[in-house]
Amino acid sequence: MLNDPKVVRLFEILVAKDTTALEPVFAPRRDGWVSYPLIEEQLGVDSDYAVRLLEDLLRLGYLHKQFADKVQFCPACNSQLLKLVTLCPKCGSGHLVRKRFYSHKNCGFAGIEEDFVHADGRVCPRCRVELVLLGSDYEGLGVRYLCEECHNATEAPQEKWRCDSCRRVYEKNDIRELVLSRYVVNQQQMARLRVERIPKARVEEFLKREGYDIQESVHAVGRSGAEHEIDLLATKASGPLQHRIVVGFASSENEVDSEEVIKLYAKAYDVDAQDIIMVASPKLTEDAQQFARHYHIRVFDAEQLNKPEVSLKA
Repeated sequence: MLNDPKVVRLFEILVAKDTTALEPVFAPRRDGWVSYPLIEEQLGVDSDYAVRLLEDLLRLGYLHKQFADKVQFCPACNSQLLKLVTLCPKCGSGHLVRKRFYSHKNCGFAGIEEDFVHADGRVCPRCRVELVLLGSDYEGLGVRYLCEECHNATEAPQEKWRCDSCRRVYEKNDIRELVLSRYVVNQQQMARLRVERIPKARVEEFLKREGYDIQESVHAVGRSGAEHEIDLLATKASGPLQHRIVVGFASSENEVDSEEVIKLYAKAYDVDAQDIIMVASPKLTEDAQQFARHYHIRVFDAEQLNKPEVSLKA
């Protein structure tokens, strides 16, 4: 899978754009619900392919999966233009007004705050007794919903969802929900990609275009009888002869030294290769560069090959 040109291209994009996460977009269609625009636009693939690709890279450890959002949408038209509406449980009207209710302790009258308001203070509308102390003369019943159509008061109105696109009304549990996930780049794996997988894929792609057959991690016996492990061996028939290219990859925390160059040349010479390519990360020391020039080894640093515009042509 990692040799798939689309996968390689995705890795190049992630490295070039220094992308840390691939964000989802809610995009309902016949075969799915989510879209990843960056992948689809850059690779020229559909949403289904993008999702499968991301899941494959997740399994291989190149990505982590995180919660991004939860989308609620209409079961009929897929619109997200939903509104939570409160309805009177008695008559079904949506004309509910929140009111604060009070109760007179002596006579038991209960009503809305406005009913108790008088020019001289608070007065019970039933028995006309002045109310002075909250908690002693009268008590608060809290906030309730008063229906302006049937005048029913309730603490728990019906709650439903209304779609502003198709105007349908649904019970709360009938609304569809979808969890959207973002895929976050595994930075440790991405660092390896920068120095290993992407450069190797770029070299392979170039040599295949030039007509070479490619073998990875080859164990080849040289003219001396010694067995060598070669990172990439490219071969192409040219009449009765065969043209061979040995490609070596070397990395170091600081700079790759001359010993790596000499070992690569010795392998290539022993297996009768006509050309040698070396990919170094981060780069060669000055001494190593001199040895490479002496042995006519073409050298690229891994960071160069992360850039799609860089050509391997001489």
